[in-house]
Amino acid sequence: MRELTGTRMPRPRVGTDLVTVADVRDSVTRFGASYLNRVFTPIELDQTQGDVERLAARFAGKEAVVKVLRPSRDQGLPYRDVEIANAPSGAPRVRLHGLARLEATGSGIHSIAIALTHDHGVAQATAFALLTRKDPFDMKATIRTVLDQHGHLVTPVAELGDGDDLYQAGLSSHATVNVMLALEEELDLEFPDELLSRATFSSIDSLEAAASALGVDA
Repeated sequence: MRELTGTRMPRPRVGTDLVTVADVRDSVTRFGASYLNRVFTPIELDQTQGDVERLAARFAGKEAVVKVLRPSRDQGLPYRDVEIANAPSGAPRVRLHGLARLEATGSGIHSIAIALTHDHGVAQATAFALLTRKDPFDMKATIRTVLDQHGHLVTPVAELGDGDDLYQAGLSSHATVNVMLALEEELDLEFPDELLSRATFSSIDSLEAAASALGVDA
């Protein structure tokens, strides 16, 4: 639901990841300092003290955080931009740097909570954040971002006009479902059955019109 004050209700976003301790151990054995210094920050290396299980948990944590940030397909994030450091209490904390911090700011993410665990040769992490953004926002830019991430178009989204046919640009039936679900999440709406048609998803203009009809203000 959208508040009448023009502020979006915070929306949860969760990311989780699993990694085997053996995989991390193999990388450390094979590549040594080159691997460690490429993936982990000095603080992470200092706090883990070479403990492979703890390193694996932090690797899983980085991947879980990336799943929360959801960068575009062509925007990779350096591993060291996501830092999992222990607070004085011993609890893990997420610290973002560089591109990861920019992604968080752009998504309205102010902080990310994380839980780490490892047992029986497997490390797992779960990251959680609340997204808050102010309206008005650029709806067409949001639609374009969703299409870029989930539409799998043959024609680059940046080259499409607002009225261009998305199906001619390569939008498939399966990708349409992913676009629908992503837009529902990004725009805080639910497409009713009567709008689940080819016409609704035929262009950026038609998607904007459908969202506006459902009460989303551009």
